[in-house]
Amino acid sequence: MRYLIFLIFISTLYASEHEAIKRIYSHLLIHDYHSAQRECEESLELYPESEGLKKVYIKALAENGKDTEAIHYSKGLGEKEPDSDLIETLAWGVIGSSENSSQFIVSVASLMSAYYTDDVRATEMLLRELSSSNAILRSMAVKLSPRYRDGRLIDALKRLLVTEKIWFVRLEVIQALGAMEVKEVKEPLKRIITHSRTTAEEKGAAIASLVNIYDNIGETELKKLTESKRAGLRHLSCQIASHLDLKEKAPLIEKLLDDPSSDVRIAALNTLNFLGLKALKPEVLSKIIDLTEDPNPPVSLTAAWIVSRYAPETALQVARRWIYSTDESSRRLGAFVLGRMGATGKHLVHEVLKITPDPFVKANVALGGIGQGGNHQHLADILYTFLMLRKGKVMWDSSQNPLFEILAPSRICHIPQVPQYPTMVDHLTRLEILGMLAALKHPHAEEAVKSFLTQDVFGVTYAASTTLLEEGGEGAFDILRDLLKEEDDTIRMQAALVLALSGGETEAIEILQNAYYLVDREMKINILGALGHIGDKTSIPFLLKLLEEPYQTLKVMAASALIQCVYH
Repeated sequence: MRYLIFLIFISTLYASEHEAIKRIYSHLLIHDYHSAQRECEESLELYPESEGLKKVYIKALAENGKDTEAIHYSKGLGEKEPDSDLIETLAWGVIGSSENSSQFIVSVASLMSAYYTDDVRATEMLLRELSSSNAILRSMAVKLSPRYRDGRLIDALKRLLVTEKIWFVRLEVIQALGAMEVKEVKEPLKRIITHSRTTAEEKGAAIASLVNIYDNIGETELKKLTESKRAGLRHLSCQIASHLDLKEKAPLIEKLLDDPSSDVRIAALNTLNFLGLKALKPEVLSKIIDLTEDPNPPVSLTAAWIVSRYAPETALQVARRWIYSTDESSRRLGAFVLGRMGATGKHLVHEVLKITPDPFVKANVALGGIGQGGNHQHLADILYTFLMLRKGKVMWDSSQNPLFEILAPSRICHIPQVPQYPTMVDHLTRLEILGMLAALKHPHAEEAVKSFLTQDVFGVTYAASTTLLEEGGEGAFDILRDLLKEEDDTIRMQAALVLALSGGETEAIEILQNAYYLVDREMKINILGALGHIGDKTSIPFLLKLLEEPYQTLKVMAASALIQCVYH
């Protein structure tokens, strides 16, 4: 009898504890976090050893914005590693409590950290930041939104397209709607293209977005665009014809070779080249040859490049005229086009490289010549020499013709949403050239990469590392793996960062964790981003310790990395 009473007592005790946990979860479900925490504290007085209550108490603390208390309390669960649900609770507690921080950098870190988790809660945060009073936070939220493609985000972006007044935020909105292929914004984007007060950057972004949105176009609509009084819409018709590979619509594009706008003439030349020249009538080919005498250098050089297979002497005369001109941008474009002519321009290339004192002309001849046959090692030597001797900042310039990315002296200005933007663009440009050297197996490619990695200006970003490895392929991977064994700590760490960010390679984990305590705060942020990108569960104990970092930005980055490691 006593045994039966004891069993009934134990059963009632367990039921009460179980019911308490159920009630607490109900409070959490309806977002009554204060009541959830109060009931947890009361129940823990009755059942102080309950593992279930302890875990839900940590969740209640985190949801109440008491992430520090939640982290501290989680240590009392014993020496074993917390389970994945608990880790996620702690990490989201840190990210959520930092969203409205008075420190701008912490708010940015919180938004970025949420973005990389691929969690539904990131969508809610993006929605809130799209209405932020801070233009930089709004622009970041806009830029990040296409990853999630949520209907509410699309509605918010459509509203911003109408109401946003800050130009760099508007630019991001236009690009985001295009990336998400939102068909309802076709007409507003066309109005942006044709508006007299629209900036060149906005027109370009609107055209690119519209091209993404179109998946088909009727004869009448395309004809209407080609005959529009607005140059922007005529330009758009060329882009759509290229995007949809509308070979049968070539006659409509041919008429634009006589367009009064040089940008439209270039777009028409590019489109006809893309659609294929073999089907062109002799009179159209003759018209393109006539355009080699166009007074606008980009039009003349684009036409020369296209007809170099049919009228090589004419094409070479055009290239020679502009390469030896006094206009620097025309010289650079002429050099690139000459390189693109391949074997046709072989003798002129030799002459130009021998005579010209302009390092940018030499470099652009080499860049244009890569992939066109010929002596690639000689071209790689030219690029290597340029990288070693050029101390000023450089950039890619496609303003004369979007098909041609020309190496040019940097004209990049600082922008508020990206720290050290001119330096970042310079580094990205140099990394792309380094990738080419690695792909061409230049004997000094490893030395050049090593030299670059010692320039610890802002760390190696994800974009930069992707650039290097996309251009360099397996050759760049091999170089970086060798650099993991370097004695120089900076080179070893930077190589590990690049491999981690682009390849997700686990051999970088130990190097990055060891380097963490020896570097400045900015590099610590890069390391945490890299560990999150790898997403290996072996990083969880290391990252859990960092949730107690005194710097909120580092705590937030560690929290994001934790979530990625749990659910990679």
